[in-house]
Amino acid sequence: MTDEAPLLKVVGLTKVYGATPVVDRVDLVVERGEIVMIVGPSGAGKSTLLRCINRIEDPYAGEVVVDGVNMAGELRGGKLVADSTAETARKRQKIGMVFQRFNLFSHLSAIDNVAIGPYRVLGVPLEEARNRAMALLDRVKLKQHAGKRPAQLSGGQQQRVAIARALAMQPKVMLFDEVTSALDPELVGEVLAVMKSLADDGMTMVVVTHEMQFAREIANRIVFMDEGAIVEEGPPAVIFERPSHERTLTFIGQIQRH
Repeated sequence: MTDEAPLLKVVGLTKVYGATPVVDRVDLVVERGEIVMIVGPSGAGKSTLLRCINRIEDPYAGEVVVDGVNMAGELRGGKLVADSTAETARKRQKIGMVFQRFNLFSHLSAIDNVAIGPYRVLGVPLEEARNRAMALLDRVKLKQHAGKRPAQLSGGQQQRVAIARALAMQPKVMLFDEVTSALDPELVGEVLAVMKSLADDGMTMVVVTHEMQFAREIANRIVFMDEGAIVEEGPPAVIFERPSHERTLTFIGQIQRH
């Protein structure tokens, strides 16, 4: 941690579907190099919060600042002017996001799935982009599978390609949305191992997860959400062993019984 401004600052973020707030006035600060795990019951608004941070979904209200850049637009004369689609895409390059589903291009090899972003979006020469991609595949222990298409890879391998693809854009922060929930149990560990190595290397990460043991071991801070709001947050030992809010206590109790 440093005295620098936080890498990610979320203020009053609200997302409404119909008349129902799915994310309800959420404030969240993530320091550089911090690992924040977001936990809570299904329907708590965890994934929607990540999607609003990355502007895959537009918030109803509030602001998201990533590395000093307001993701929602620019302040001009005291008013927020919305960004163009192209400007939003440019800003989004600061954020890497990995989803439950791998969303790989089925017609491309693993190496080209990773290289295509830097090549097409960042304008990196193709050979350099593929060299970078190979280094990242090596990092996620898939170098020997570089020429395979997604259909030839296991779910865990596809998810590791997806992580490499996000890293290829050299993001400032990585968002992980339940990235192990679609995997067979025996494949979960290989993905969590890659995430742990990123944490060890100092990558700033915000992770929505049901993997409670992983959260306890890796997180600097646990954020418990319910009904669209942050109910409680704190170090893993506090949240898991002596939570102060009744809803957190009930949730942790149910998890520990299973």
